[in-house]
Amino acid sequence: AYTSAVPVLAHASFDLGEGWTGLVGTNGAGKSTLLHLIAGDLTPDSGRVVVEPSGSPPTLCEQRVDELDEAIRAFGWDWGRDAVRMRARLALDPDTLERWPSLSPGERKRWQIGAALVANPPVLLLDEPTNHLDADARDLLVAALATYRGCGVVVSHDRTLLNELTTKTLRVIGGRVELWSGGYDAAKAGWEATEAQQRERIDRLKAEQKKLARRIADQRRKSQQKDAERIRERRAAGKHDLDTRGTAASYRHERGQKTGAQTVFSMTNSLERVTDELTATTLDKQLGGDIGFRFEPARKEFLVRYTGSIVAGTEHLFDIDVEVRRTDRIRIAGHNGAGKTSVLDALVDSASIPIDRILHLRQETTADEAAQWLDAARALPSDELGRVLSIVAILGSDPGPLLSSGRPSPGEARKLALALGLGTPRWLLALDEPTNHLDLPSIERLQAALEQYPGAIALITHDDALAAAVTTDEWTIPEDVAVSG
Repeated sequence: AYTSAVPVLAHASFDLGEGWTGLVGTNGAGKSTLLHLIAGDLTPDSGRVVVEPSGSPPTLCEQRVDELDEAIRAFGWDWGRDAVRMRARLALDPDTLERWPSLSPGERKRWQIGAALVANPPVLLLDEPTNHLDADARDLLVAALATYRGCGVVVSHDRTLLNELTTKTLRVIGGRVELWSGGYDAAKAGWEATEAQQRERIDRLKAEQKKLARRIADQRRKSQQKDAERIRERRAAGKHDLDTRGTAASYRHERGQKTGAQTVFSMTNSLERVTDELTATTLDKQLGGDIGFRFEPARKEFLVRYTGSIVAGTEHLFDIDVEVRRTDRIRIAGHNGAGKTSVLDALVDSASIPIDRILHLRQETTADEAAQWLDAARALPSDELGRVLSIVAILGSDPGPLLSSGRPSPGEARKLALALGLGTPRWLLALDEPTNHLDLPSIERLQAALEQYPGAIALITHDDALAAAVTTDEWTIPEDVAVSG
């Protein structure tokens, strides 16, 4: 637990051996926390984490790769057979290390994981390894990861990677950690079948509870009616009617009422048992819903006109002449490092509409940005805050803990940024890998929302399904264009 009021994980128990295990769960469920517990960066408040062999700490590849550390540098200039083979497998050129700041996040990720694989640690932990990779780079990475023979744990929302690579699945939900056999699809089928059985059991218990409550009420009503009838009979007979018939009737009445009371007692016990079972048989809370955009059309046809150079750092990549209309839905495509982000930034910087009419979501969320978004949300008027938090909930995160959090996960911070942007009318959505760090249900909900969004979209994404659903035009940067000069 990070605070005494909100435990993240409780009573988690599992044993992992050789091979890859997928680690899945909604944003904020505790996936990254669990990785850091296994890595030894965090100490559990109770219980223990045992890694074998002892003395060989796990290697954790974090989501963000900002610095060119010594491990990556050593890997880049290692001319041993294993390092050379790994660089070739991942299409890595040591000369690119000299321009590390200008490398794309996807290129940096391949360097990070390549260095980890060559070191061959007994336990390897990966946090969202394919976030910034295009399809070709992703295939290279999966093939490289398949050569690893230790104990691997991977957090990912990439269903293809999970199905191709993993043989076990850890699911973090409701503070629990469940271990399922098989890759993502097989594991999901297993827990959905279990949840279906739980729903069926809950429905059956509710029906039985309702039936017992109705029978108890009927029995009590019959008993009250019989009491009332007996009182009327005694009054009609008069106080001097003490013959045998009256005595026998009283006996039958008392015996019937006693039997009825026993029946009510038995059914009440059954009702309590069913109620206890129903209380113990619960389903995990599922957040979600449809996002409704507050939208007003842009007052001008052309939101962006840009003619000029695209530059990455100090390197000239290419020249472009483009425009964005108020209903355009554009995918900016190209390989990692082609200059897609530079194009999107240029569109935003040259837009002829007010900046508060643009939602510009960058690839990565820094801790400072997450803190700023939290402060911005807390400062909103109550009605606006309610709308923003409702969108956070629709995207699949519980807004209460998020708002009180001091350190939201990257996925939670991203949802908060989207919610702040979508909570007010925008004319242009400039989205750079908007699904980064989002869990699978959240991606599906965001896709549904963007399909309904009536304004302009400029989108960079490696998620082909998302692009096909929400865009109608594609700007592709050819490989031979994205070079100096």
